[in-house]
Amino acid sequence: SPEELHEPLERALREGHLIPVVFASAKTGAGIAELLDVIVKLLPNPTEGNPPSYTVTKSGNGGDTELQPVPDPGKHVLAHVFKIEIDPYIGRLAVFRVHQGRLTPGMQLYVGEGRKPIKPGHLYVLRGKTQTEVKEAIPGDICAIAKVDEIHFDHILHDSAEDAHVHARPLELPTPVFGLAVQPKKRGDEQKVSDVLHKILAEDPCFRIEHNSQANETVMRGLGEMHLRTILEKMSSQYKLELDTRPPSIPYRETIASRAEGHSRHKKQTGGAGQFGEVFLKVEPLPRGKGFEFVDSVKGGAIPNQFIPSVEKGVRAVLDSGFLAGYPLQDVRVT
Repeated sequence: SPEELHEPLERALREGHLIPVVFASAKTGAGIAELLDVIVKLLPNPTEGNPPSYTVTKSGNGGDTELQPVPDPGKHVLAHVFKIEIDPYIGRLAVFRVHQGRLTPGMQLYVGEGRKPIKPGHLYVLRGKTQTEVKEAIPGDICAIAKVDEIHFDHILHDSAEDAHVHARPLELPTPVFGLAVQPKKRGDEQKVSDVLHKILAEDPCFRIEHNSQANETVMRGLGEMHLRTILEKMSSQYKLELDTRPPSIPYRETIASRAEGHSRHKKQTGGAGQFGEVFLKVEPLPRGKGFEFVDSVKGGAIPNQFIPSVEKGVRAVLDSGFLAGYPLQDVRVT
């Protein structure tokens, strides 16, 4: 009978001799009860599982040490924020898992390395789009706190100021490389687009926003075309924003190939004393990534010191506009 088989089956599953396969339908609900029964009976509870290790960053040169949380409600609180959601009705939601201690509404919590405590008035359990308020959260629980802007992705929530240097092990997230330059279809929506992009940035750790000042364009970057298309569809359906997209401009740069010297004389007669000036300038290339360097080689006060900053300002103005193709100059030393 099923009753006689239940115990040996459960033992075989726990020892890894059998792998349960549960057929379920989210549309009709068929098999969901059996799936939940398997989860309750076979998956490890917080006291049986392996909680993730935390890292304690010591000030000075002490090095980092590992901290293993204990799933004990009586100890101090350690909870990891693994998701940020922006709900259109309730606002910003920080979703976290409790690995140690007990959280209750109104208790004093610290966020990451922040020294200013927060007191969340409500704790929620999320079921789809529904937020159900709960009175406490213990190890193993996944809960959410609403309307606290200080909480960001990967933060640690704790109730002791001494745990300010406790961090979660950094996740190895893929680098967003696919980019699209975006601008609103309707004029006047620029600020709204910026606000919405920053909301999505808070939710998605693999999303980036860049501003190319040279081309004066906003570029959003993701993991691929499908990733960015999903974000654009969300902006259209949830925030009623339509964007024009195009490939991002390439931010070209200029530099010089070899050392050179120049001399120029300026003369202008204005009817009075007139104007006269001479320029002796040397330019030479610097290694890649060194930027710009200005060297003052004036000796004996031939040029008064108060004029030197104006000379550098004039040189920097030329660097911004370039020489050959109009792109910024870099990696150059001017003497």
